[in-house]
Amino acid sequence: MVNQQVVVLNHTGLHTRPAKEIVKAAGAFESEIKLQKDTKIANAKSFVSVLSLGASKGTEILVSAAGEDEVKALQSIVDLFNSKFGEE
Repeated sequence: MVNQQVVVLNHTGLHTRPAKEIVKAAGAFESEIKLQKDTKIANAKSFVSVLSLGASKGTEILVSAAGEDEVKALQSIVDLFNSKFGEE
């Protein structure tokens, strides 16, 4: 298992479009990918689960991946956060 802390950088937080991008990216990997905000844990392959985090700008999220392609999976999700999901 690998994990990395990220910060929600885009102004509008994890709303519908960024959540869709996370689910799409996560779905490309075999690994189990989780997002954790405080005590809430979301399955990155579930749109509703990702939205349920209610993460706004500045929120810290722990991204973790476990599986055969965990390193690539983690990097893919971290890159989305760092790119502000193409916003701004």
